[in-house]
Amino acid sequence: MLNPNTFSCLKAKINLKEIGKKRLPFLLYLLWYLNILTFQTVKGQTELIEVSFHQEISKKRAQYYLTGKVSHVKTKEPISGVSIHIDGYFKGNNTDNNGQFFISLDSGIHRIVFRQFGKSPAHYQVELFGDGQLDLALDNLDFELETFVLEAEERDRNIRSPITGVTKMNIENIKLVPAFLGEPDVFNVLQSMPGVTSVGEGSAGMNIRGGQADQNLIMMNETIVLSNSHALGFLSPFNGDAVQNFTLYKGSVPSYFGGRSSSALNIEMRKGNKEKWIGSGSLGTAVSKLIVEGPIVPEKTSMILVSRLSNANWLLDKANDLDVQNSNIRFHDIYLGINHQFSENSSLDFNLLNTGDYFSFSDQFGFEWDNIVGSLTSRNLLTGNFSLVGMIAYGSFNNGFFEPTQLDPSKIENGLHYFQGKVSGLLTLEKMDISFGGEAIQYQMRPEGLSPLTSESGIAPKTVQKENGIEYAPFISVNWNPNENIAISGGLRYSNYVQQGPDSIYRYEEGIPISRINITRVDFIESGKIVKYNGFEPRFSFRWTFDEVSSIKAGYSVMNQYLQTISNATGPTPIDLWQLSTTYILPQRSHNASLGYFRNFKDDEWSTSLEGFYRTTGNQLEYRDFAEFFVNPHIETELIQGEGLAYGTELLIQRNKGGITGWLAYTYSRSLIRTTSEFSEIQVNRGNWYATNFDKPHNISLVTNFHLGKGRTFNTNVNYSTGRPVTGLLSNYTIGGVFIPNFGNRNEFRIPNYFRIDISYLTNGFVRKWEDKINFSVYNLTGRRNAYSVFFQREGTNQRLVPFQISILGSAFPSITYTVSFGK
Repeated sequence: MLNPNTFSCLKAKINLKEIGKKRLPFLLYLLWYLNILTFQTVKGQTELIEVSFHQEISKKRAQYYLTGKVSHVKTKEPISGVSIHIDGYFKGNNTDNNGQFFISLDSGIHRIVFRQFGKSPAHYQVELFGDGQLDLALDNLDFELETFVLEAEERDRNIRSPITGVTKMNIENIKLVPAFLGEPDVFNVLQSMPGVTSVGEGSAGMNIRGGQADQNLIMMNETIVLSNSHALGFLSPFNGDAVQNFTLYKGSVPSYFGGRSSSALNIEMRKGNKEKWIGSGSLGTAVSKLIVEGPIVPEKTSMILVSRLSNANWLLDKANDLDVQNSNIRFHDIYLGINHQFSENSSLDFNLLNTGDYFSFSDQFGFEWDNIVGSLTSRNLLTGNFSLVGMIAYGSFNNGFFEPTQLDPSKIENGLHYFQGKVSGLLTLEKMDISFGGEAIQYQMRPEGLSPLTSESGIAPKTVQKENGIEYAPFISVNWNPNENIAISGGLRYSNYVQQGPDSIYRYEEGIPISRINITRVDFIESGKIVKYNGFEPRFSFRWTFDEVSSIKAGYSVMNQYLQTISNATGPTPIDLWQLSTTYILPQRSHNASLGYFRNFKDDEWSTSLEGFYRTTGNQLEYRDFAEFFVNPHIETELIQGEGLAYGTELLIQRNKGGITGWLAYTYSRSLIRTTSEFSEIQVNRGNWYATNFDKPHNISLVTNFHLGKGRTFNTNVNYSTGRPVTGLLSNYTIGGVFIPNFGNRNEFRIPNYFRIDISYLTNGFVRKWEDKINFSVYNLTGRRNAYSVFFQREGTNQRLVPFQISILGSAFPSITYTVSFGK
């Protein structure tokens, strides 16, 4: 093991203060200080520290592990967030809160740079022919002739990774994107990347490459999270202060993820500090937060506790509308993470997330929902080339919809809970990595109930039993690098689903569409298998690098989905029903293909990508006209299944370093559906293709970060998109003195286009003795009244239906958050 102080004197260090005083004109110094003039380090002048690691046994491997710890040369304290750049590609995360890192690299010689803003970078040439531990120390640097690097993805990852359609980002970059209420948010950042949209403000979930929101697998540390919204969709439940990074697979999804037909998003949470207790408190105009982390057992067991509580109701009081003033919104989330290190090769993690939301619109209607997810994960490095990970998890989701001022005040409640287990192994061989394992999920749907809100209500209580089911799948994946220019990743997943009793199966008269009026009998199955579905899910991706700065990637995957949401609303809502596959509701099956060209410029200062995608989905759910979903024991009579089609092109241009960083993302995509029933009377739009609710052909996002020095950044986020489809009124006509509205085909028209500008300014605080920060942001700077939807109703005494536009946010929303850290 290397001594952290051994090589500290060899690090390249340039003090611009001294140079500016002695040799540079004052104006040149001033320009640099204001970040108008940028200097670049000359590579030829960089001193390399050479180290080598060799294994004692004779058997060679294709890959080895490099671990270590980065600390401060003077204080000896660990340094978190140090970026680790390996020439040719980037692998692994930044150093964690304990300053530790873990990287798997091909055998051979690598040039590695450890850098963090305000520290002298450390340059190493590592000869890796065996597992090694590299501990090092960084020193402060007042001024450095290097530009601050901010990356939406690790440099060279877009070139070297074998999988197409991957978006990865750490929390430091997430914080630079302006967001609603000033809260750094994973979903907000994702919607500024190509291929990711939402139905509109106030809508939960995301639409990825033309897919429905429920077609995305959302995970926290590979644990499924079904409820992923706060404040009606404006925020996600993942507190940015607890997030380490996230990875979105929107192209070829690895075989160890399954259960959805569009994409997979895994959000990794931070581990607590193992050496000392630290924390921070934040007070904002809309949200208050508290973070505490530290060692339960020094160097062995750590914990992190992060809580967030809304205090945004005063904003509603400032609205001009009386109903909005009388509304109420509140939410909270709590995350607890505990990590125990048994040895260098074995650890155990416990993660718990609890969220809760409440929203009421005046005294007319409201939603409430809560979510809890807990997991226990064991990681073990059994031999030099074989590791094993095991995980068990539990999740619970409950929601409710209430109407307090109706003639008969009532409340509808539903939900589910589930158990998840997963075991996976990784075997590293010559030029090849093999991962394999299995996963199982047991779903137990809670009964759906309708109940009176008051004793005077005439609503009779009603309960509908829901389904149970189990989903399980073995999987295997192989990554093969035959040479530096070619990488192949292939996998296979064999998914299985069994609906289990008890359940009542309705039988319908044959030869006509199923409906509640042609039920012939009801079969009650107490236990055991009711229906079973399964299918192979091949996954394949390919990368060909034909020079140092460009590559071509292609991917193909098949995915089955057995759990989905049912809604007749425009976009996802908290009351949407999670529905398992049944005898009548068949599982979705998608075929996903993608092809992309990736190229970097100016030593990775600029990175670009152009990707195309094409997906077909079978058995995609759509609702019939005038559908009634809630407290319906035979919900299949309100649904119709069909074919989904999505295709498009994505362009991403990023600037990764310099005084100004950020990215421009453009997406052209179409999302279409057609119903495929054999009965023409229940077909939607006569069985022709039509746009889905989330079809928005043109989407443009521009994120810009101006780095002003001394911890100050000014950030902008500009969004433009095509208006989404709606069903519109063609005409009104009169029959016998009665006005009859004549509506067009479903989703035949569009609402106005969407446009929004957000800004934020991040700076250090004003109390020198404290480590404090200020975040000032404005959401919807121009105050534009973007349309969420268009509806039709009678105006006054006029019997004709006229259109009205709904705008969730019609004004600018400023916010200020003040954060003080302690113990650092």
